[in-house]
Amino acid sequence: MMDKILRHDQHCRLCGSNHLATALKLEDTPLEDQFLKTPAFQPTFPLELALCEDCGYLHLPYVVSPEVSYSDYMYVSGVTVGLRQHYDTYAEDIVGAYHIPKGSLIVDLGSNDGSMLASFKRLDMKVLGVEPATATAKLANDYGLPTINDFFTDNVATQITQEYGLAQVVTANYMYANIDDVTSFTKAVARLLASDGIFVVETGYHPEQMKINMFDYIYHEHFSYFTVDTLKYIFSKCGLELIQATKTKPKGGSIQVVAQLEGKQRTASSSVDELIAEEFSQGMRSIETYHQFGEELQRLKTDLLSILRHIKSKGGKIIGFGASHSTTTLMYHFELAPYLDYLVDDNPLKHETFSPGHHIPVYSSTKLYEEDSAYVLVLAWQHQKSILEKHSILLDKGFKFIIPLPDLKVI
Repeated sequence: MMDKILRHDQHCRLCGSNHLATALKLEDTPLEDQFLKTPAFQPTFPLELALCEDCGYLHLPYVVSPEVSYSDYMYVSGVTVGLRQHYDTYAEDIVGAYHIPKGSLIVDLGSNDGSMLASFKRLDMKVLGVEPATATAKLANDYGLPTINDFFTDNVATQITQEYGLAQVVTANYMYANIDDVTSFTKAVARLLASDGIFVVETGYHPEQMKINMFDYIYHEHFSYFTVDTLKYIFSKCGLELIQATKTKPKGGSIQVVAQLEGKQRTASSSVDELIAEEFSQGMRSIETYHQFGEELQRLKTDLLSILRHIKSKGGKIIGFGASHSTTTLMYHFELAPYLDYLVDDNPLKHETFSPGHHIPVYSSTKLYEEDSAYVLVLAWQHQKSILEKHSILLDKGFKFIIPLPDLKVI
C-alpha cells in the first residue's frame, strides 16, 4: 500500500539525470495540512530536498501521491494575511502592463477559494478556476466564481478551450510548486494560451526565503523549489519564453514570472538574466550552501528547545499560535510537540481539530483570553507583526511571545 502512496525518485524529474545530491534532510512528517476532527493514526513520510547537480532543480525526491495529499485539503487563500490585497494589486498590474482587454478569459490554476479570480472579476474579466480540492472548489463556486473541481491536465485544457475558448492570461499562484509532473502541466498551459496570451506564475522563492532562515515552506505538497534559472529551463522545454521576473513579498519571499509563447512579439526584460546571475552568486547551484543552511537551523532548534525546557521546568504553559502546513513542518523538525499545551489559529476551518500526527487540539485565538498568563510560541512567525498587534492586550496581562524565526526572540 505504501508504495502506491510514496514514490522515491532517483532521477531528476526535469532533465532525467541521476546526479542527485541530498541538500537538506528534515524530520519525517505526516501530511502537513491534514488536521483531523477525531484523532487517528497518520503515517509520516521522509521530507528532504535533493539538488540535481546537472540542471540545478531543487525538489523533493520522496513524492506523496497528490490524490492522497489533497483528499482533505484545508488551506483557504482568502484567510492568509494580506493575500487578498496582494491579489488585487497583482491583477491590476497584469491587466495594465500587458493591456488585457475587458472580457478576456482569465484562467487561474489551483484557484483555491477563488481569491485571485475575484480580483480579476472586479476588473470586468471573464474568469475560470481549476481547483482539485473539493471543499475549496465548492467555496469558490458558492461565491459565484466558476471553478472546475479537478487537477489541471491536458484533457482539462482541451475541455476549457472547447467550452470557453483560449485564455488571454493563465495564472498559477502558489501552486506551481505543488505540481508533480511540472513539464506536462506547463505544456498543457501552452496549449491553453491565446497567441498573444501570457502565463503568470507566482511562487515561493527559496533564495530569498533562505536569507530569513525560512525552512517551513518545505512540505510534502511542495514538490519543487524554484529559482528563475530553473523556471526559464522548464518554460524552454514547453514552448514558452520567460520575459519578466520580479521579486514579491508574500510568503516570506516570492517570485513572479511572466512567460509568452515562443517567438511572440514581447521582448524579454533584463530582469530575467539579472536574477539568474544573482542566484549563481548566492550559490544556489552549490550543495554546500544547503548544508550550511541545515547547520544554522540546528543551532536555532537547540536554542529554542533550551528556552522551552526552562519554561516547562518552572510550570509554565506554552501555546502554539498557528495551524497550517508550515507549522507542522516547524513543529516536527524542531520537535516542539512535547512542550505545547494546545494550538490556536484564526482560520475557522481549523478550530476544534487536531494537528497532524501529534494530535494537539486547535482552538480559536479567543481561547488565549481565558488564560491568566502564558507563553505564546508564534509558529506562524511570518505573521508575527499582525498577531502581536491584534493581541497586544495580552502583553499587558503578562503574556510572553516567543518568535522562533528568523532569529529567536522573546517579547
